[in-house]
Amino acid sequence: MDNSIHNELFQTIQEFALKRDKHVYQKVQLPSHDMPSEDHKHPRKNWTLTQLHIVSYIHTRHNVNNSFLSSQLHISKAAVSKAIQALLKHNIINVSKKPGNKKEIYYTLTESGQELAAFHEQLHEKAKMQYTQLFNEFTIDDLKTVTAFFKLWVKHM
Repeated sequence: MDNSIHNELFQTIQEFALKRDKHVYQKVQLPSHDMPSEDHKHPRKNWTLTQLHIVSYIHTRHNVNNSFLSSQLHISKAAVSKAIQALLKHNIINVSKKPGNKKEIYYTLTESGQELAAFHEQLHEKAKMQYTQLFNEFTIDDLKTVTAFFKLWVKHM
């Protein structure tokens, strides 16, 4: 294979990684019109993607705790704890314990947390629509090649 295509691909991957990192580490501003103005316990806030994903897991699963979140999000328990503290501070989640097990902590969403979970779902749907528009610019064979590349890339990470 031509070495110039390797160089071009390497440069494109670097640009992709830099742009993606910049996007991922930006905080998501919750628009004021997405939350009822009378809900004073839920201020506008810049939410991290980690916090939004935690809210999503709590919304869609039962018995969510730090260990579960750490394994699902592929982040440390300390990172989960930091994100959880911000969610607790802003009354997005509640802490609960099961009867007979005073040690293990589980999380549920408050009403504000339910609203934030709905907002996060809207963000996902918007992203899916944007990706679909992008995918439509390629042939099925192109998409199969890209998919195979990313699957192999993930294995090497």
